Amino acid sequence: MGVFKWPLFFVFLWFKVVQTEASTWTATVPSSVQGIDGCFVVIPCSYNYPEPGKQITGYTGIWYTKTDDVIYHKDKNRITQEYKGRTELVGDITQKNCSLKIDPLKSDRGPFYFRIELGGYNQYSYRKNEVSITVISAPHPTVSVKEEVVEGQTVSASCSVSHSCPSSPPEFTWTHSGEKRFQSQQLTDGQWKATSVLTFHPTRDDHNKPLSC
Repeated sequence: MGVFKWPLFFVFLWFKVVQTEASTWTATVPSSVQGIDGCFVVIPCSYNYPEPGKQITGYTGIWYTKTDDVIYHKDKNRITQEYKGRTELVGDITQKNCSLKIDPLKSDRGPFYFRIELGGYNQYSYRKNEVSITVISAPHPTVSVKEEVVEGQTVSASCSVSHSCPSSPPEFTWTHSGEKRFQSQQLTDGQWKATSVLTFHPTRDDHNKPLSC
């Protein structure tokens, strides 16, 4: 039986999450998130405040650009035209979840910051907790398979991409036929990992042929 090699390609993605220092008014957001142009992206966000010692009468969460343009407000008339109809809070603001969804994503690179207004108590802008968006045109796949395979033996290859669209995951196309299996995994920072696993039996005709997805 012949022994041959597949080309092996890797693309690596790095994410950096920065947390604020502990204080009474704190917010936790990633320093950046990645989103696909035309899809949607979620900015994970949580916040905290000193215990008021009295009942809060209302919660108003607002998202701003660095130049103080409003990109989200429950009063839609206060949202800058560029973001009207594209932003919503997906977290429960009363439970200190300020996560923001932008749909569809355009050239929305930011940076952005969150502000909370607590009725009957106080208000605070988390200006030091900015988050930026890296907008990409398409996800970059990571292909993994054994470098050397043996003719007739079962081979499994995987192809993975990170994305921000769990409702519209990427579709995979392989250059080799075989049994395909799809997997989806939620990561941190509003990201998801989609993986296609291809199982097949290589033949002599596959010698020195590239395998890609």
